[in-house]
Amino acid sequence: MTTAGPAAQASTTVSAQGARVFSLGQQASEVEGHAVVPGLGNVTATTVTVPQGSPGQELLVVVQGLNLTTATPTVVLVQTRQSVNQNQGFSDEFVTQVITTSKTQIQVLVRRVDVASGWGQHLRLDLLIVD
Repeated sequence: MTTAGPAAQASTTVSAQGARVFSLGQQASEVEGHAVVPGLGNVTATTVTVPQGSPGQELLVVVQGLNLTTATPTVVLVQTRQSVNQNQGFSDEFVTQVITTSKTQIQVLVRRVDVASGWGQHLRLDLLIVD
């Protein structure tokens, strides 16, 4: 008896858009209202748009164009949302899982969980990274 190997996983590569880096571990001047949290490091906030859907239930998204200070960030939070900031009536539900990290890219697995099928809408991923 032979068993089939895992199916090839769909993937796409996207570039980080409008990355903003907040350095919370440095002393702020009195004019700035930032809190000082020694040892916290940098906080990077960015978004990516996945321009096409996925034919299957999962899609591996490679987010490139990052400039992190470490290959293993302390925290990586990823949130899916519709690509435009309005209700388009999509009832799709997604979960995300961070697969790998490096100084320049993060791989995120996006999985649709409301039904066992792919999707056609463009997705936006919001990332908050503490490195």
